[in-house]
Amino acid sequence: MSTPRKRSTSSKTRKKKASGGTTSQQRKLEILGLVLMALALLLSLAVVTHSRADDTILARESIDTLMEPGDNRAENMLGPIGAVVAQSLVTDLLGFPVLLLLGVLFAWGYVMLRQKTPIFLPLFTGLAFAGAFFLACLFGWIDARVDTPLDLWSGALGTGVAGWIEGLVGPVGAFIVLAVAVIVVVLLVYDRDIQSSLDRAEGAVGGITAGLTGTWASYREGAQERKELRAKAREERQKEREAALKERRESKPKREPKPKREPKPLAPARAATPPPAPEREAAPPPEVPRTQTRTSAPEAEPQDVSDRLFANAQPVDESLVDALVGEQFGAGAASGEEPPLNVHGPIEEETADLDAAGGDARGKVRPDEREFAYDYPSIELLEMPGEGAEIDLDEIEDNKQILLDKLETYNIQISEIDAVVGPTVTRYELTPAPGVKISRITALENDLAMALAAAGIRIIAPIPGKSSIGVEIPNRSREMVRLRQTLEKKKFRDAGRGGGMALPVPIGKTIEGETHLMDLAKMPHLLIAGATGSGKSVGLNTLIIGLLYAKHPADLKFVMVDPKKIELNGYATLLNHFVAMPEDAEDPITTDFAQAAAVLRSCEREMEIRYDLLAEAGVRGIEEYNKKVAAGETADLGKKHRHLPYIVVVVDELADLMMTSAKEVEAPIARLAQMARAVGVHLVLATQRPSVDVITGLIKANFPSRIAYQTSSKIDSRTIIDGGGAEQLVGNGDCLYMNGSRIIRLQGPFVSVGEVERIADFIGAQDGSGPYLLPPMEPGSDAPEGSAGANIDDRDDLFEDAARVIVRSQQGSVSLLQRKLSVGYTRAARLVDQLEDAGIVGEFEGSKAREVLVGSESQLDALLAGETNVDDVAPDVPFDFPS
Repeated sequence: MSTPRKRSTSSKTRKKKASGGTTSQQRKLEILGLVLMALALLLSLAVVTHSRADDTILARESIDTLMEPGDNRAENMLGPIGAVVAQSLVTDLLGFPVLLLLGVLFAWGYVMLRQKTPIFLPLFTGLAFAGAFFLACLFGWIDARVDTPLDLWSGALGTGVAGWIEGLVGPVGAFIVLAVAVIVVVLLVYDRDIQSSLDRAEGAVGGITAGLTGTWASYREGAQERKELRAKAREERQKEREAALKERRESKPKREPKPKREPKPLAPARAATPPPAPEREAAPPPEVPRTQTRTSAPEAEPQDVSDRLFANAQPVDESLVDALVGEQFGAGAASGEEPPLNVHGPIEEETADLDAAGGDARGKVRPDEREFAYDYPSIELLEMPGEGAEIDLDEIEDNKQILLDKLETYNIQISEIDAVVGPTVTRYELTPAPGVKISRITALENDLAMALAAAGIRIIAPIPGKSSIGVEIPNRSREMVRLRQTLEKKKFRDAGRGGGMALPVPIGKTIEGETHLMDLAKMPHLLIAGATGSGKSVGLNTLIIGLLYAKHPADLKFVMVDPKKIELNGYATLLNHFVAMPEDAEDPITTDFAQAAAVLRSCEREMEIRYDLLAEAGVRGIEEYNKKVAAGETADLGKKHRHLPYIVVVVDELADLMMTSAKEVEAPIARLAQMARAVGVHLVLATQRPSVDVITGLIKANFPSRIAYQTSSKIDSRTIIDGGGAEQLVGNGDCLYMNGSRIIRLQGPFVSVGEVERIADFIGAQDGSGPYLLPPMEPGSDAPEGSAGANIDDRDDLFEDAARVIVRSQQGSVSLLQRKLSVGYTRAARLVDQLEDAGIVGEFEGSKAREVLVGSESQLDALLAGETNVDDVAPDVPFDFPS
């Protein structure tokens, strides 16, 4: 009896072991499934948040660059690892179709987690691989034929295979092969009868077509009826208008016609004198201010200005035209009629005599320089503006009618419409009827452009500060805005020589006709970009000339870098007045690619010197510092404290510098942009190639103020101002100015090459004090190492102490010097740079500490005593440094 009992016990034990083994196997599958699902989600996040900026950095740098704090940090949601994974899967492999494979990976994980039998999953896995591959190839074929880049949808593999297939069977054959392959994969996944699917599709299309045809027919009938009613109402109003006009002409006393009088009801009075007083008194309607919306006369019905109004050969009195325009556009429309059109002419600004304004009478730039007399350039050196383009009321009315008719086609009603006439474009401000979504109007941008036959329209939805949508349409006849028009305004005189702004820049005229000024000191840096011939160089000359008219040589200096050698060459005559240059530079305008980076580093050292001066004076900005110097409060601090002028660094073609020496140029530009504002150093960068490898993320992050001229594509517009719109500009100075998140459309003023030469020659012919000398240029990374005697006079007082700290710790770190020597980051970084020049530490290696090239203090003593090569110094016995 005992024996069977033992067998039963052993049998239970075996069952428990078997059960325990089965549970363990299931747990392993569940864990593996969970891991696969998590891996699929992580990879999908990396792919979805893929960034071109990360690809650009990885192409030039290593993954360590993405791990550094600052603007180079990875934009991918999963950090540097995610950026590398996304680059491999998206850029180098199959593009975004790789998400199909990640979906299959997630499905395998789910099957393992739920312990299900994968019946069809192997088949779907193969179909997913085939579908992702053929989709990538199809997108690669499309990418080669459209302007919109689709390389992220094809990847390098898809693009390469598509090109290979195209080489075998031609473009059309390649498309057919790839399209059929994708369709076959879809049919295999769908697994339905093809004939029945086609029959159902034909039935659905037929039903939809029949429904749309009936709806369209009924809509067309209603639209035709409404059109006939509007035409009938217009004819009746036209008859009333002609009768009212005839009555006014008969009742108006005759007078002698004035010569050269043309109908220009809304054009602003520019340089012409106002009409004589008796003529104004004889006109029945009152005069209406130019800057306000026209209002209707009290005794007349709403009227339109037709072609017949100006058909008479007799000159028309301006007051009569004003009254008729007010009757047309000022009165409200009756219920059910078209909304009235309110026309706003340009704002009339107060002018001032800039030559009589004078300016700061100071005559020397630095205390150790001799006095010199300086005369500001006369406004007469600039050409007079023309009469300006007339406002074409017929064009405005036609555009209004086209807009309303096109919107009504899509059943979009407008309750009110205004027209703001600018020098380049007219902005039609549409107030939608209640219940109309803004998105319905913005989606019709291309349709409206086609209906208007315009070169390009721009929709602002909504207009900032208004409850309306703006549609900007180019004028058929544009007005040329001259630089003299902006400089003669009272606001420029008060902002410049009056001291209202530190660095006033006349950017252009707004659509309202108002001169737009900005303070470069508050921008604090400016990025200018646009396609060739869009007005970028003229805009740069406008900025420089405006500052020359506003500032005294004691307050402003320019550092000019012109790789093209022709754009800024005309300013070389300003050498003794407005030029700042390194003391060892030969030319006032830097044109050599190799010297450009050295000049920027010289500006960087000037910034550091100024920071030291401000720190000793106990101030936080250049304006406060100059006030202390003028008051004599820095006299006890030494002669090195002097009046500091503003320095504007102008780089005309950034793309050429970035193509030849991107690393050497980008680093000083970024550092100046981040730190130089407080000490009065400001950057103006211009380029005609607005691509991401030129305007990098590091540069954009430090340039909140940007000007975008006309671009060739929406991608270039996004690169400059982080959005579309610049591709719709009409060129010749038409631009978008971005300051932070606000974007304003402006017409840049024009200044000719002859005007620039006259102004530069006028200033250059005067007696001056010589150029403002910057610190000498230092060699870049190509300079020989181990030169301990380089720039000994410029060494920091703590140079030797810093060298001993670095050698003792064998760690070339800026933060180490900050802790050990109790100095700030700027001074510690400068000490490390000096140690590199002396051959004590190696080159910058990203986030890693610099390599220490000196092994012991005895070697350091010998090196500082006059040895010029570390290898010539005998190695010392290893030394245990105290912690």
